[in-house]
Amino acid sequence: MKIAVITGASSGLGAEFLNTVINEYPNLDEYWIIARRKDRLEKLAQKYKTKRIVPVTADLSDMESYKGIAELLKQAHPVIKVLINNAGYAKSGAFSQMESSDILNMISVNIKGMTMIQKICLPYMRAGSFTVITCSVSSFVPVPNQAIYSASKKYVYYWGKALREELIGKDINILLLCPGNMNTEMNPKGQDGKAGGLPFLDMKKITLKALKKAARGSAVYTPGAFYKLYRVTGKLAPSSLMVKIVKRYFN
Repeated sequence: MKIAVITGASSGLGAEFLNTVINEYPNLDEYWIIARRKDRLEKLAQKYKTKRIVPVTADLSDMESYKGIAELLKQAHPVIKVLINNAGYAKSGAFSQMESSDILNMISVNIKGMTMIQKICLPYMRAGSFTVITCSVSSFVPVPNQAIYSASKKYVYYWGKALREELIGKDINILLLCPGNMNTEMNPKGQDGKAGGLPFLDMKKITLKALKKAARGSAVYTPGAFYKLYRVTGKLAPSSLMVKIVKRYFN
């Protein structure tokens, strides 16, 4: 049995990925969608009545959730063709004023959650399988008022690139998807303040291109000309300079 696994699937980029994966890989036996909101997952599953959608309710900030997912995989023993490691948590604000719960949730979901989902799923991946890991342009430079989020995504960026190198000999690819602004619940279009007037990206185009790039063996995909330039600038300019620019113009 060949399946796709999509985390953070209940809305936003995850829900868009489900649609794109179904269109691009219509012959998979099952599509597992993982998120903490059961009602959202069940509603999403109803949209695809001709496909075998398997909703898995799990809060990736809770260590017990990993055990449940691992047990489901052990029982089904599938081949995971596509893994969309997408679950994430974002909260902006000055570190000194943030709630401890938000800090810990970002660390738990963005670092522990993504890492453990990959660890759990990897034994079921075979030659030709691939993972799309949702990173962020916030990983390119330190972002004031997003200190925890940008730091957690820097972890994701380095971990994903290192993991990709480990798996090259097994023909299992890891693609880091590093998007900027998208019209999601975490960052709705038209919201005042933190969007900073930066361009919003088309999630349909992003998900399709990410799948194609991942299947071809690409390592990193940064959508949009503005964000590509930002990535290059972040590499060339000292972080001490970039952090001041980001603080002044994008916060």
